[in-house]
Amino acid sequence: MDEKIRAIVRTAVLTIINDTASPESIKRSIQVHRAKIHFVPAKYRVLGGLLQSLNIKFGNFIEKLIDLVVDTDSRVTALPVSGKKRPFLMTVETDNLIDQYITGRQLPNSPEQCDIPFRQLLEKIAEIELRSNSPKQSITKDIDALFQTQDNMIVYLEIKYNDDHDTGKFVDINRKFLKTYAGLLNYLKPNDIYTLKPILYYFNPVKRWGPIYVPSSNIYRGAQLFDQYFEIKYNDIYEYLKLLENDEEIISIFDAMYHKIANL
Repeated sequence: MDEKIRAIVRTAVLTIINDTASPESIKRSIQVHRAKIHFVPAKYRVLGGLLQSLNIKFGNFIEKLIDLVVDTDSRVTALPVSGKKRPFLMTVETDNLIDQYITGRQLPNSPEQCDIPFRQLLEKIAEIELRSNSPKQSITKDIDALFQTQDNMIVYLEIKYNDDHDTGKFVDINRKFLKTYAGLLNYLKPNDIYTLKPILYYFNPVKRWGPIYVPSSNIYRGAQLFDQYFEIKYNDIYEYLKLLENDEEIISIFDAMYHKIANL
């Protein structure tokens, strides 16, 4: 792995830990938990809360890490909105169409595989957004990553660390994924909609959810994304992140955090 990326990964991880476990955040958390009646001692609730916060922030960190890969990898070119939150345009008609698709896929009589319904949905979205005069509204969306390949394919990534979301959150992820795609169609205005490929990417390759809303061809896990699009190797990043678990500096930070809370 490039030494620059290694340094950025380490610095980002240390920043997340130090910010989350700062003396000020620990003090605030202690005040909150001591004011609540609970059979679990306050210091354990404080420790659990900090660890949970770090777990959530690690998911956000993975998004930033992949965006960094897109920015630095020689095989792809990051597009201007990659990694940014910004307004896009979308019709109310498409907004409703996506909601209806999500609801329809939850019904008992919906097809087991979603390849055909998904393709039909994308084609209908393109028909509405690119070839109709329907009025459009502004929607603000995060673009986790957007890049162009050497063969001029444009790839939109919705990035998640783990495929472990509860049912409601999983539905929200897929709904946001589709509506962001619609906004990108308006932004990019491709001549062929299939030059824009939307991918729901999970950094951890473990699979929990099947292709309920998005077909397997548009869901990538683990090394699959890197093998297809990047020069940087997934295993290099994965192995380095594993090494950080036993990094002496990081262990000392967690030891100090534990003792600080345990001695309250």
